[in-house]
Parts: sequence; structure tokens; C-alpha cells
Amino acid sequence: MLFWLIKILVVGLLLYVAFWLALLAVIVIASAWLAQNLDPESERQPELRDGHSGVGLYDKDDWRIDMGDPDEP
Repeated sequence: MLFWLIKILVVGLLLYVAFWLALLAVIVIASAWLAQNLDPESERQPELRDGHSGVGLYDKDDWRIDMGDPDEP
């Protein structure tokens, strides 16, 4: 009887430790993924190009953000 009690306690302790290690691994992996995907430099920056409203500075949605004089070449 004592043997089974010790065996159950050891298995319970191993499951407890495995649960916390798995939870720690999930937290580390999730935080690494978030850190990789939250890089502010990875977003498209405004760029100077020839778009639908002529040559100018366009944002990531193809909207011109430096509306100048439309009569200037």
C-alpha cells in the first residue's frame, strides 16, 4: 500500500513540474513571437514615387501624403 502511495505522489509531482515547464515554454515562445512581429521598423515607410496623383510621398495604403501644387510639374 505504501509503495502505491509513493508511486502516485511521484507521478503527481512529475506532472506538476511538467505542467509548469510547459507553461513556461509557451510563455517564452509567445513572447519571442510577439517581439519579432511588433518591430516598428518592419512597417512600410512613406516613399517618394510616381503614383496615381503624380510624383510625391505615398504612404503604405497608396495615398499621397504631401499634397503640393497640382499645377507644378
